[in-house]
Amino acid sequence: MELKNIHTFIRVAEYQNFTKAAQELGYAQSTVTLQIQQLENELHANLFERYGKRISLSAAGREFLKYAYQISKYESMAIEHFHRPEEPEGHLKIGVMETLCSSEYPELFYTFQEKYPKITMYLEILTTHQAIEDLDKGMFDLIFLLDKKISRPNWETVKEFPADISFFCSSRHPLANTSSVSLDRLLQERFILTEKGCNYRNVFENDLAAAGKKLTCAMEIGHTSYIIRAVSRQLGIGLLPLFTLKEALTKGDISLIRVSGYQIQLSVQVIYNTQRRVSLPLRTMLSELNHFYPEK
Repeated sequence: MELKNIHTFIRVAEYQNFTKAAQELGYAQSTVTLQIQQLENELHANLFERYGKRISLSAAGREFLKYAYQISKYESMAIEHFHRPEEPEGHLKIGVMETLCSSEYPELFYTFQEKYPKITMYLEILTTHQAIEDLDKGMFDLIFLLDKKISRPNWETVKEFPADISFFCSSRHPLANTSSVSLDRLLQERFILTEKGCNYRNVFENDLAAAGKKLTCAMEIGHTSYIIRAVSRQLGIGLLPLFTLKEALTKGDISLIRVSGYQIQLSVQVIYNTQRRVSLPLRTMLSELNHFYPEK
């Protein structure tokens, strides 16, 4: 059984598409088709159900995928065992939410690059939904999310930090001078929010819908620093993780709004897929994470 055929099978299974798998692997589509056929002949089983141009894993395919992941994982472990460079080297792909890049969390990446210059890091800004989907597809070694607790089979959360999600206004806004406000009073204001689909916006809007309430959104944009600047200019009320607001609070540009009887708390989670290869760069990052604690 050829290892290259197993690697190809994994990619086809993840993409549910021969063309996309061929593009990523740098093969002609006919080569991918041939490799899958060779595997199926060796296993005496059809690994995919074919519906015209669409495919999906068969029952045998789903069962073999578990073995394929383990074979690929142990192949990598064997190679790394007999090839141990004096200094860690290789590639590390990380998916991270934009919100986390507007905080102290990038300090982890800065210090990591300084300490391990032979490890090339690829950081991609993406949404929670994209991160979850792409981690399953093997597009990332590690993802950094801000969300409610996420738990999936074969996923390991290596670090978790609680995060308060806070309402805030310009320091010149009338609400800046109040110790707390009711939710109804807050909803009289216009909001500047992240894009629809953002997890903490979803939590807030779902809570409002359950209570039969709604908000007025004056602007939405997936850029944390823009929202903070817009709020500081009295263009609306904002809702962001508290850790993104520290600098603006220190400067006195904005003020937190405490809402009576209402609080949103999520958590920053750092997750990897245990079914997949844990490369030397990933092991090195996991070790560094053990010593990383963001300021509270």
